[in-house]
Order: sequence, then structure tokens, then C-alpha cells
Amino acid sequence: MIGQDEPGAYYSAQRLAARARVHSDNDEFWHWAKVASEIARLSPVAEMDGSVVERIVEEELGFSRLPEQE
Repeated sequence: MIGQDEPGAYYSAQRLAARARVHSDNDEFWHWAKVASEIARLSPVAEMDGSVVERIVEEELGFSRLPEQE
């Protein structure tokens, strides 16, 4: 995964983890969560923004973000 798209690898692993969670596949979820963790550990250039991960999870779960209240 790092070899294909190092900056986006962490997000790709998080997306696959979220997708596995949607399908109630716990083994697959833990696999991809560990992959994301390893990418974070190994790659100095992988992007890891928590708000992006939240959006990825929301997309995979089928939720839409409510507008922010001011």
C-alpha cells in the first residue's frame, strides 16, 4: 500500500477498515486497522488528518455530516 500511494496509504487502510466494519467483518476490520497503524509507524510522509478519517468513516457508513452550528 505504501508503494502504491505513500501519502494516501493511511487513508486507504482506514477506508478499508471502515468498509469491513460496515459489513460486520471484525477480522478484516482489525487487519486493516493494524495496517493503518503500521503505515503511520513506517511512513514519514503518510497524511494522517483525523478530520479526513472521520469523513471517510462517515462516507463508508453512509452518514452525511450535519452543517456546523455557528
